Amino acid sequence: MEKLPLHKHSIWEQLDSPFRNAAEVPAVLEELSITFDPDLLVEITTEYITHQMSLYQVTFAAFPHLLATCESAEDRDFRLQALLDITVMFAEYGGDAEMEAIFLNSQCKLDRVNEIKTAFKEAFKRLKAIVHSAENDILQKDESERKYFLLALAVAYEIYPVAAILWRYHDNEEYECSCPHCDETFTLWNEADKLVIYKEDPVFTKTQQAYAIQPAALLPSCFSKTITADKNYEWLSYYIHMLNITSLQKSIDYLFGKANCPYCETEFDVFENIQ
Repeated sequence: MEKLPLHKHSIWEQLDSPFRNAAEVPAVLEELSITFDPDLLVEITTEYITHQMSLYQVTFAAFPHLLATCESAEDRDFRLQALLDITVMFAEYGGDAEMEAIFLNSQCKLDRVNEIKTAFKEAFKRLKAIVHSAENDILQKDESERKYFLLALAVAYEIYPVAAILWRYHDNEEYECSCPHCDETFTLWNEADKLVIYKEDPVFTKTQQAYAIQPAALLPSCFSKTITADKNYEWLSYYIHMLNITSLQKSIDYLFGKANCPYCETEFDVFENIQ
């Protein structure tokens, strides 16, 4: 399915967007495909087609164009930045259900909406190959960018709960968690790569009891290069070590560990209950 042509201005104008500026999107997408300007890339992905992690109809129409620009870039640094910027847009994506809700009251005709959706899905399928092709390039970047690459892997494989956690807690300093049994919330605090539980945020409540997390244990021989949603601990461990993301190499075992709720004392799985 062909992506929405940039010259179909009347159709782009009908798409909703962050600041009702969808009519301007074809021009900036075309400019980016010529200039490969990294600043323009950031402007497009954070202002023209998304805003504060919210997605719009124009996001899905623009995505195939952005991906094509990423693929055609000769500059490897731009190609990598484009890949990271494009994938982070979908860190909190709700999948097909969210896309259907976004297009529910579209001003576009149904057949055009279906064309946009299909073009988006077909382009999205190319993400896996593009991400893996950038593995050598990302090894030359700093740890923060390597963490975003880990997020890109989760997005490419449509494992959005993992992508959301990697996005929301990029600094790996503290996590918000809730008990699946009593619904109380509490903080997971990183103390020298060892996560502990506090009932209150320790930044504001200095004197309080720390509750232990029993870390999981996974031998390197059990790490998995194969990325599947039912093996998140295994594939995340593999890529965290392959990418040498030192800030996650120890805490990953705590993230996939078990703990007793500090309120009801019932055991729960940590990772599955991070908010």
